Amino acid sequence: MLKLKSVGEVIATRELTLDKTQKVKILIGKPHRLPDGDDWYCPHQKVGMDSDRVKYAVGVDELQALLLGLSMVGVELYSSSEYEAGRLSWDCGAVKGDLGFPVPPSVQDILPPGAGGTPPRQP
Repeated sequence: MLKLKSVGEVIATRELTLDKTQKVKILIGKPHRLPDGDDWYCPHQKVGMDSDRVKYAVGVDELQALLLGLSMVGVELYSSSEYEAGRLSWDCGAVKGDLGFPVPPSVQDILPPGAGGTPPRQP
């Protein structure tokens, strides 16, 4: 298990809003090869919300690590108490409640209809 102090080289960021005024910055780091193997890891961090701890996702290559990292952030955000209380938002969401992060198909029911690039659910 890696213990990361920073995401390193940041390749993407997104700014969300907490409680209509506080900024939450999502940092996605450049994927790197794990020190002891062939797999890759993609570091990410949420700054300004709960813990600022650096986390990471592991994949078989850089792209899978990146995609899994984005999905991991999505699950963490959409299942957070801040989101569930309606306190977390993104100004560019396709619909109210859309934070613009993907989630795995197995948990897409946590997304509001029309969010995350998914078509609205039928009643």
